[in-house]
Amino acid sequence: MKRLQLKKWNYNKKMYNLKELLLIAFLWIGAALLFVFIKINDLSEFRLTEVYQVQHWVSTVRIYIIAFLLSGLISIPMGIMHLFVYPAINKQSFGFILRIRLLNILLLIVYYFFIFNGNLHSFNFSLIMSISVYAVLIESFITIILLLKRNLGVGFFSDFFKSNYLNPSKEERVFMFLDMIDSTPLIQHLGSYEFSNLMQDCFADLSDAVMEYNGIIYQFVGDEAVITWKTKHGFRFSNSLDFYYSYLCILESKKDYYTQKYGVLPKFRAAVNSGEVTIALVGDIKREIAYYGNVLNTCSRIQKLSDNGQNQIIISESFFKHVQYSDNYSFLALTDLKLKGIPDIKTAYVVKPIRTNFNRSVL
Repeated sequence: MKRLQLKKWNYNKKMYNLKELLLIAFLWIGAALLFVFIKINDLSEFRLTEVYQVQHWVSTVRIYIIAFLLSGLISIPMGIMHLFVYPAINKQSFGFILRIRLLNILLLIVYYFFIFNGNLHSFNFSLIMSISVYAVLIESFITIILLLKRNLGVGFFSDFFKSNYLNPSKEERVFMFLDMIDSTPLIQHLGSYEFSNLMQDCFADLSDAVMEYNGIIYQFVGDEAVITWKTKHGFRFSNSLDFYYSYLCILESKKDYYTQKYGVLPKFRAAVNSGEVTIALVGDIKREIAYYGNVLNTCSRIQKLSDNGQNQIIISESFFKHVQYSDNYSFLALTDLKLKGIPDIKTAYVVKPIRTNFNRSVL
């Protein structure tokens, strides 16, 4: 089971990295072809040779091909830097990271010019400078696009650009509210700075579980995360429960790291609800996709029912109907509930895994 989960996560992670790399390559190639179009679109073959002092064998078509190849080659190392190097140094100063980015671009441009020509002095210096400045602007643009993509979240990026939710629309979704247990004493013990480092680590590990189970992180609020799944055809509702215990296993596997650095292994309680919500793109000077409906209100309320100080997940009655026949979980009913502001919800269920290979020490 663990081996299958690891393979699934590795596959999802590889696909995510591949999509990021393809996006970066697409942006570089598109920008390079646009640059060539702006520079030579209105020039004849004769004028092209005269203006840019290129050899006679160089034609408009060949310039487009060279631009395509060069930008494609440049995009590969730049993509690797974006995926693996820049995240590793993201706590350095902005100026330091900017200098690294600019140096990488200039070195790559000079290197590829040398490969394709063999003699840097034969190039038009002003053209090289124009390309260098343009490349710096493109790299800045790509950085902004990637930051926007990550800030919006994997599932929201394309919706944001398509303006899918300019007009509110309704969808069936599952929501999980995931909240750290006893966070207030931890803040007092660790201090706000060290507690912030703890939350960074916890939510970084949360991303691994989210990727494994194809969830979408809706938002982080303090020590709480809200994860959602779109219940399209073929969706397995029990994946949301598997996701929770998978996350606990990830934390357990890093117990030594957390206890040595922070003196505690963090615990999380969760609540899950499902149903119809309304989605809208809101805001003007700051825009984001927001969800509205009783599904979220109910989920937030039933989360507060967990008060035993241990890892625990509670689900609503509407979500229970989709997982009640699961072979991997049993459910303990909580009846006669009095949820503030939601009088029509009287029952919720505590989830207990019964036939899984999750690490028993997290249960």
